[in-house]
Formats: sequence, structure tokens, C-alpha cells
Amino acid sequence: MYDMDRVKMKSWILEINRLRQTKYHRISTWHLLSFLFFIALPVLAILTLFAFLLRYQTITNTKTQRELTLKQRASGINVELQNISIIASSLIHNATMRERSMAFINAETAEQRYLAFTEIDRVLQTHSILSRQLIGFYMILEGENIPIVSRNFAGINHLEKEINAFIEMADANRGIITIPDVLNFSYGQQSSWHIVSLVVSPQLGGFPTGVRSLIVSFVINPLVEFIRQNSTAGSSAQNKSDYFVAGKSGIILASNDTNIIGENISAVPERYGKSRIIIEAPVEISGWTLTEAINVRSLTRPFDIILYILYLVLIIIILFFIRYNTFFFARILNPLKHIIAKMELVGNGDFSVRAESGSFIELNRISESFNYMVEKISILTEAIKEEQRERTRIEIEALRYQLNPHFLCNALNAIRMMAIITKNDSIRKMSAALMMITEDTLAREDTVYSLEHELHILDNYVYVMQVRYGNTFELIKDVDNFLLDFGVPSMILQPLVENSILHGFHGLPRPGTIVVSASLSEDALIISVRDNGNGMTVENLADIFNDVGKGRHMGLSRIGLYNVRRRIVLSYGNAYGLEVASYPGEGTVVTLKLPVQQTERHDSRVDESRKNEGYQYDRHADS
Repeated sequence: MYDMDRVKMKSWILEINRLRQTKYHRISTWHLLSFLFFIALPVLAILTLFAFLLRYQTITNTKTQRELTLKQRASGINVELQNISIIASSLIHNATMRERSMAFINAETAEQRYLAFTEIDRVLQTHSILSRQLIGFYMILEGENIPIVSRNFAGINHLEKEINAFIEMADANRGIITIPDVLNFSYGQQSSWHIVSLVVSPQLGGFPTGVRSLIVSFVINPLVEFIRQNSTAGSSAQNKSDYFVAGKSGIILASNDTNIIGENISAVPERYGKSRIIIEAPVEISGWTLTEAINVRSLTRPFDIILYILYLVLIIIILFFIRYNTFFFARILNPLKHIIAKMELVGNGDFSVRAESGSFIELNRISESFNYMVEKISILTEAIKEEQRERTRIEIEALRYQLNPHFLCNALNAIRMMAIITKNDSIRKMSAALMMITEDTLAREDTVYSLEHELHILDNYVYVMQVRYGNTFELIKDVDNFLLDFGVPSMILQPLVENSILHGFHGLPRPGTIVVSASLSEDALIISVRDNGNGMTVENLADIFNDVGKGRHMGLSRIGLYNVRRRIVLSYGNAYGLEVASYPGEGTVVTLKLPVQQTERHDSRVDESRKNEGYQYDRHADS
């Protein structure tokens, strides 16, 4: 006993040391990892996803709003260009202008030229007032080199070379209003005004107007406002959006970023990369393009700041939880380790151990409950074992009474004896065959029969079915002698033959034939049951193993094809099983693949049945 106590004590110490080194750290680590994986990381993922979606939605909404605003600005510029084009066209075709221009050209005296000039200037001033904007007119008459100038804005002041360039452009496109790719011609002003010019010359071959070319230069307020955006002194350069006006050739004519003026607009996306969102709007009359490069950082900066703050808060929470995790397990799990060690000893069958009290009320209750449990276990274990043994014995007895075949067999035997007395040989043979099937089905303890015995049981079943249905079918067994001792699952062939009789021959106008054959293939026993009955369609064949429990498919008997296949797979694995091939109007072939296994022979029972009932079945193949 002393040695036994020493062994138990040593085992207890080893178990405590093992738990101290492994279980404490494993539980605390899993607790921390669970917090990280199931709380911290999901929260981090949700915050990141929420910030991403919010940023994406903000960028999308801003882009949509800016595109709408940019289109409105382009539309405003387009309207201004259209209005000035109408004014220029009306001046070229104005009757008073034609008359005064011709008078100016044909004047013979200075006074006549002055009067004509005064009338021309009056008409130009009238159109300046009608335009309601900063505008200047440069009219070059036929045969004159000095233009007649009328303007209401001093910043519109073209040089001679610029006027000559405009005249050449107008001469090349007579009858068409042309807008040159030129901006920013304001001079002598404190702030730069972007001046737009259009030129037109009368069409050749028309009425003489006396006007060679007309240059109209003007300020478009929507264009000036567009270029001057985000140019206030208080704006941060990194938060600004950049604005560009590109001409028909793609060259940047004006921008709030003067360093890029003169470059091609196609270089803008490459210059900014993914840091800007590029949107465009066309000005149809001039062929220009308004472009805005929106700074993405300026849109997402508030959300990034909030997300960084949330990340910082989450990190602080994780650090606090790590500290809490260490403190919690240091104070709580040490007493629990002691109780766990005691529980493991009890699990190994030592009911003499008791747990010590700790410093926590909850742990003390666990210790008290554990000690009470151990006390009761030692008392109740034997009682439970005895009760379980008695319950098992009663259940076995009940099953024996339920499955005892003697009552049914004795009843069938009484029917057979009455048939002998009354000399009714058919009833005697049928009751004997049914008694053989019933006794063999219920009385056998093993589940593997010899193939010979299975075929003999099949003969009894076929005899009973032939009495029921008459000689409408026959059974042919094509089995070699050396195969008869191989083992097969019990009642494995009867459901297949039953399918042929009940379903394959149903409504068949000719006699049916069932052929049972067997052969060896490598390491498997192949048994086939073939009939010449109705057969099955492709749809029924494909659906034969579906919804088996509902009993609605052809080929479904008391056990059924599904159960036969399931028995084989559960007993021997997926390498074995059942296959069905069928052709409508020709018949059905069911092939079983079973493992090769030996079993005891049942010649005594088979011979006894033959002797009593006059059966003529030998071990050679039937033909």
C-alpha cells in the first residue's frame, strides 16, 4: 500500500508539473488569440471596409458633382461664344455698316472719312453695349491697313503682328467664324484677364461690304472664374485642384498652374498619376476642352484622420486586454490547474483525491462540488454498473422475444402438418418453403452465407412466388461448383429476384426468365441477376436510387436496390457495390461486385431440406 501511494504521489506531481508548463500557457494564449481573431481583427476589418466604402462614396459623389459643375461652366462659355458669334455675324451683314464702310473707302475728303468713321464707331459702340461684357472690335476695311478699333476694356490691346495673324486666319476661312487657339491677351492690368478672340471675313462673291476682316476680342466671365478657382492665398497647394483649358490641338492654353501652359493635355494624367481624378467637359463652338484635376487627398483626408484615430484606439484596447489577460489567468487559473489535476486523477480511477479550498468563492464552490461529486461517484458507480447490466439483460430478453422465430415457424409447421393430414401437397411444400425462409432470416446470427446456401434460400422464395403467380417465369442458375463455397451477405439476391418478378414481369405478355450467374474477376466475386422483362427508360434508370424512402421508384422492394447497394458499401467499402443496366422492352441486368471471402458450408441444412421436401438441387450448374 505504501508503494502504491508513492506511485500515485509521483504521478500527481508529474501531472501538476505538466499542467503548469502547458495548460496555463495554452489557455491564456488561446484566450488572447480568440480576442484578436474574433474581436480585434473583425473590428479592424469592419473599420477599414467602412472607411474604404465611405471614401469611395465621397469620391464618387464629388466626381459626379464636379462633372456637373464643369459641364455647366462649359455650357456657359459655349453660350457666350455663341452670342458673340451672332454679334460678329450681324456686324458683317449690317446694312448701315456696309453703307458706312463703303462711304469710308470711297470718301474723297477728310471730312467725309471722319463722318463715315463716326458712324462706324457708333454702330460698334451699340454692339458693345448689347454684348454687356468687356469687348473690343478690330475692323479692317478693304484697301486699308490700319484697323478701326472700338473697345470698352483697355486690357484688350492687340499688337500689329497678332492682328495680321488673325487677318490671315480670317482670309483662309472666309464666311466662317473662326476662334483661334489663343488666350491671355490682357495688357496693363493688375490681374490677368483671359481674352478670347474670334475672326471672320465676308464670303467672296457676295454683296460688297467694304469690310475685309472683323476681329472681336472679349472676356468670358465663366472662363475667368474657372481658371482662377483655388487661387486664393489661404488655400494649401496640396489640397488644390488644377484647372486647364486645352485648344483644339490639345495644347494647354490657360491654367491656374502656369508651369504647364503650352504642354499637351494628354500629359496631365501621367503627371499626377493616381493622386488626382481627371474630369473633362468640351466647349463645342470653339472645340476647346475644360479639364479639372481633383486632388483625391483633399477629399479623403478627414476620413483618413478618423481612421488613424480609430486604429490608435484599437491598439490601446489590445494592449490593455493583453495586460488584463495576464492578470486574469495568473489569479484565476492557478487554482483551476490544481482542480484540473485532481479531476484527471479521478478520471484515471482514483476516487480518494480531494480538492483544496481557494481564495475565491466561485472556486471554493467548484472544489466543494468536486469533492461531493467524487464522494458520490464512489458510491454510485457500482449501482450504475449493476443497473446498466440489468437493463441490458432486459433489453436483450425483449429482443429475443420479439425476434424469436419459433412462434411463426411453429405456426407454419402446424399448417404443413395439416396439409400432410389432408394430403394437400402444394400447401405442404409452400409452407415448408416459407418456414425455411423465415427461420433462416430470423434465426441466423451471422450475416454472411455461402453462395450455395443463398441459392437454396432463393429456390424456396421462387417456389413461393411461382405458387402465387403461376408458372409465368422460371429461374436459371448458372454457377460453377467452385464458387458455391464463397461467402455472400445474407438475403442479397432475394430483393433482386423480387424486383424482376414484381416489376420486370408485370404485364409481360410472354413468360419471363431470370438468370443468376457468378464469376471471378481479379479479386472480386461478380454476381449478376438478369431478366428479360419490361426494362427501364434512361430517365427511370438515372433516378432509381433517388428518394428511396418514398417507395415510388420501380425496382423498389422490401429491402430495395438502394439498401442492397448500401449494405455492400458499408460492409466492404466504395470499391464494391451494385450496378444496374436496363433497356426498355429487353430487360434489366443487376450486377453485384463483392469481395472474395470464404465461409462455412451449410450442406447439412440444405440436404435436410431436400430430404424432407423432395428438392432436386445438386451442386452443378443448372442449365
